[in-house]
Amino acid sequence: MIDLNLVNKAYNEDGFYSLQLEVGDRCFQGCVYCYMNAVEETQNQLTSDLVFKVIRDAADEGIPAIEWLGGEPLLRPDIFRFMKYAKELGFRNNMWTGGLPFEDRQLTERTADLCRHGLISVHLSTIDPETYQRMHPTRSADDIQVILDGIRHLLDMGYPPDQLLNSVTFTGLQTADDMIETMQYFYEKFQIQTSINVYHTYLRPGSPDSELQRFIPDPEEVAKVYREYKKMIGALTLPMNCVNKEYCSATIAVLNNAYVTPCATIREEKAGLNLYDAGFAEIMDANRDYLCFKYFKEDANLPDDCRRCKLGDHCWGCRSRSYAAGLGMYGKDPRCFRKGPSA
Repeated sequence: MIDLNLVNKAYNEDGFYSLQLEVGDRCFQGCVYCYMNAVEETQNQLTSDLVFKVIRDAADEGIPAIEWLGGEPLLRPDIFRFMKYAKELGFRNNMWTGGLPFEDRQLTERTADLCRHGLISVHLSTIDPETYQRMHPTRSADDIQVILDGIRHLLDMGYPPDQLLNSVTFTGLQTADDMIETMQYFYEKFQIQTSINVYHTYLRPGSPDSELQRFIPDPEEVAKVYREYKKMIGALTLPMNCVNKEYCSATIAVLNNAYVTPCATIREEKAGLNLYDAGFAEIMDANRDYLCFKYFKEDANLPDDCRRCKLGDHCWGCRSRSYAAGLGMYGKDPRCFRKGPSA
């Protein structure tokens, strides 16, 4: 589970609640829109020694949660050694998997055991076979059933549905109605909520801008998805991000190329932030303002629309969408459909 008191404390103290730890880039789910261009054969991977060192340093710094990311983190052979060590040090393990490895029931059970007080997130943006094939052209639509069966196994084991998420990316490859149907399916069938990330990167390695345009959803479609999602979960306000600004600020990421950034979707190789050149604690302390978006904690520094928006207490737009669009980390979120106080 997420401890919101600790999240808010970290936000107020320019600290960190969650470490996003990318252990490698290997993945076989084949999402054509993937922000990091995950590959079937490993190209970038943190060494095991470095992973253990980062875990120790994060524990010393008082960070309470680790989000295990890839690629597909469950393809890393020593992932359970890392998670076990983190658990022994008192971390909450949060696993962010595509869900396909849960075809292996023993792997599923071990993941559940090591994430007992944290979250397990799968990634299924559509339950429609045709749409799934369009989004994963190298895969079969049979993947849908594999992921759903893995979820059922977790629930049958007694894993709480409120500690499960379906973390999705809404792109121009599907309609708002299809996204809504998928969110409703998870909520009504399993009582599992969805975490929405609207497609945000023009920086996908090896892809020209003209190719990436097809992944950008229409603003009206985005607005429709959020209206329905808001009704579904009974929220009075809902930031148009995967998390609120407090959690966003209180997250620090280590990418699979050993660079430290404010978020795993901000794939910036900034001088002085590589873990093969300096220690994690040293990097964190020297770059704290950059890593926690401190500049945006002053309302006067927000984009005009954000300053006037009624969601300003918990939202400042997605920083990686701004960065990816070439607006810098502090530009207006280009996917935000809201305009001013009446939004």
